[in-house]
Amino acid sequence: MATHCDLEATTEAAFARLVALLHKASSAREAAWAISSEAIATLGLEDCIVYLLDAQGTMLSQIAAYGPKLKAPKVIEHPITLRIGQGVVGACAQSRAVIRIGDTRLDPRYVVDDDERLSELAIPLIHRDTLLGVLDSEHSQRDFYDDRHLQVMQQMAALLSERLAQLHEGVAVGR
Repeated sequence: MATHCDLEATTEAAFARLVALLHKASSAREAAWAISSEAIATLGLEDCIVYLLDAQGTMLSQIAAYGPKLKAPKVIEHPITLRIGQGVVGACAQSRAVIRIGDTRLDPRYVVDDDERLSELAIPLIHRDTLLGVLDSEHSQRDFYDDRHLQVMQQMAALLSERLAQLHEGVAVGR
C-alpha cells in the first residue's frame, strides 16, 4: 500500500509532467488530451473527459477523453455534446461549482454516456470568471472520489484553465 509520502511524490512528478505537456500544447485539444491522460495515470481513474464550451456559451462538447471512450489515440468514440444545465456536466457549468456524486443512481441529473457508472466528479474550467468548460470523471465504484481526487483534479483544472486562456489569447508559453 502506498504511503502518504509516496502519493505526494507521485502527484508532484505528475504535475511536473503535466506542466511540461501543457507548455508544449499548441491547441486547446492538445492541452485537454494532456490533462485527461495525466489524470488517469495519476489518480487511477476509469475515465476522464474534457468538455469545452462553444463560442455561444450554450453547449459543452467532449474534446478529449481517456478510458473506454478512447477509440484510438486521440479519437473519442461517439463524442457527446450537452447543453448548459443538462446532466451533471451541464449543471456543473451552469453553477460554476464542483459536483461530486457518490451514487449517480440517486441523482436525476445523471446522463449515461458510454456506460452507466456510479460515481461522478465534475469540475468547472474557469479563468478570470470566464467559464471555459468542464473536467469530468466517472467511476464504476460507488463513492469512489475522495478529497485527494477532488484536490488533485481541481489543481489540474486550474492548470488547464490557465493554458486554455493563454492559447485563446494567442500566448505561446515556453517558446
